[in-house]
Amino acid sequence: MKTIEFIKKTKIRFSLLPVLLLVMTLSFTACNDDDDPMPDPEMGKTIVDVAAGAGSFSVLIQAAQKAGLADFLSTEQNITVFAPTDDAFAALLTDLGASSLDDLDAATLAAVLKYHVVGDLAYSNNLESGAVATLNMGSPDGTPLSLLVNVDGGVMVNNANVTTADVMASNGVIHVIDKVLMPPTVVDLATYSDNFSSLVSAVVKADLAGALSADGPFTVFAPTNNAFAALFAALEISGLDDVSVEDLTSILTYHVVGDNVLSTELSAGAVAAISGEEFEVTIDGDVMLNGTIKVVATDIQGTNGVIHVIDAVLVPATQMSNTIADIAVANSEFSILVEALMKADLVGAVADGEAELTVFAPTNDAFTALLSDLGATSLDDVPVETLTSILLYHVIGSKAMSTDLATGYFSTLSTFSDNNMSMYIQVGEGVTINANTSVTTADIEADNGVIHVVDKVILPPSVVDIAIANENFSTLVSAVVKAGLVDALSADGPFTVFAPTNDAFDALFADLEISGIDELTAEQLTPILLYHVVSGNVLSTGLMNGEVPTLKEGSNITVDLTSGVMINQSNVVAADVQGANGVVHVIDKVLIP
Repeated sequence: MKTIEFIKKTKIRFSLLPVLLLVMTLSFTACNDDDDPMPDPEMGKTIVDVAAGAGSFSVLIQAAQKAGLADFLSTEQNITVFAPTDDAFAALLTDLGASSLDDLDAATLAAVLKYHVVGDLAYSNNLESGAVATLNMGSPDGTPLSLLVNVDGGVMVNNANVTTADVMASNGVIHVIDKVLMPPTVVDLATYSDNFSSLVSAVVKADLAGALSADGPFTVFAPTNNAFAALFAALEISGLDDVSVEDLTSILTYHVVGDNVLSTELSAGAVAAISGEEFEVTIDGDVMLNGTIKVVATDIQGTNGVIHVIDAVLVPATQMSNTIADIAVANSEFSILVEALMKADLVGAVADGEAELTVFAPTNDAFTALLSDLGATSLDDVPVETLTSILLYHVIGSKAMSTDLATGYFSTLSTFSDNNMSMYIQVGEGVTINANTSVTTADIEADNGVIHVVDKVILPPSVVDIAIANENFSTLVSAVVKAGLVDALSADGPFTVFAPTNDAFDALFADLEISGIDELTAEQLTPILLYHVVSGNVLSTGLMNGEVPTLKEGSNITVDLTSGVMINQSNVVAADVQGANGVVHVIDKVLIP
């Protein structure tokens, strides 16, 4: 099936990651180190000469002669040959039900042998896991077929093991393998990579292996195992066993286009999959499908089509729910967020279709910056309990569109001492959270709430952080800094802080006939500030009439609940701003011991 609108309108080249199925740079385990010189080839001995002299490649030489390739393998310069042994050919002939090479025609042998040859020198210390172009041009469009090299724990080429590497010849290099490599279909290529084991299992369950091994041509957008794992998490299922064959077939055929479309032939626009549904391609540096799914590797060529690797599963619109979890899973910019949700076992919470939530969603860049700040290499370095608290701090238990947000405190789902921690939202030209985090994209609606994208991971705040986040406490923060109390009040606590506003401090300065904090010493500020702090996490509902000891030794404050809440002569004007090490109550006068 041709999709004329999809291909060859304009050939747009774009920059992608190297064509790697596994992002690894390991060398052969039985190979030279990078700094070791390659052995010099024996003078005048070509690849054919070396193979003949080894004594275990007689069938390979016989096949090359029958296919008319012996001269090519002797004269072509700077080539790499993956050379099957006689035992490998014997196993192939048995599999084919053939008694000898005489049962195979020359054209077939030529195609098989060219699939073992790379048109460049590929020494073992230069090989990486990924796709390598061969000299077999047997694709639907006449482009080179791909070999899949895997250097993880040894070296495999497709399904063959490299048993000896870097056998040098005057015109190239030989790597000995234990199987004959057959030109692969797109299904074969998928089976050769552990990174596609979920995809292969899905294809088998849906009984599509035969159809996708046919002549085609096909373009397959192939999701990785991680992509399937994220989908299962979003659906709150354990795996493929929980997906019906009908649904699986619909999903898989939505990943296949009826043509051999290379990366250089992709163009932006709607694409018809063989399922009959369309997905959207956009190209702006990266290639994205349906706006959020990234093509991360391209042009893995088989005999009946080509594979491009994607980082999420395409779900047809007819099957797609639109929960917060679904949106996150479908957007490659949230892949670390999804990983974190999975690790903290919170995917179900944001996939709950009955919930009403607001999620401030950090991008991958935001998580990367956080891990760097923490000196961590990955989420595995962050304790699950800590990760859970951080993630829940990004969630409000109701739906709040940007137009519903106003400057003030909002309760999150993260708790301290069984109390929901607070975040400070300030609405002006944009929306900021806790003073240092900005909403970059607002109002991504979901079936169970709304997502606002943020540029930083928001950490649960200490009582000091709460004060820093609100510009109405700038004088209090300056006082705490000058008194050297930041570290003490950022410790585990818990603390209850009665926090005077800037106006409260201005009134104090007027009474003292001074201009500001600069005219007070640290020794004067310290007892005043400690007089505003009580040990424990005391909410407004836990306050009782009477005297309460403060952190200023020997000094008590008086709580009066007769009419509202008064602390000495100061009114509590906002209560229960919960942090990660205590709670803040806002007061309108500075308390003097």
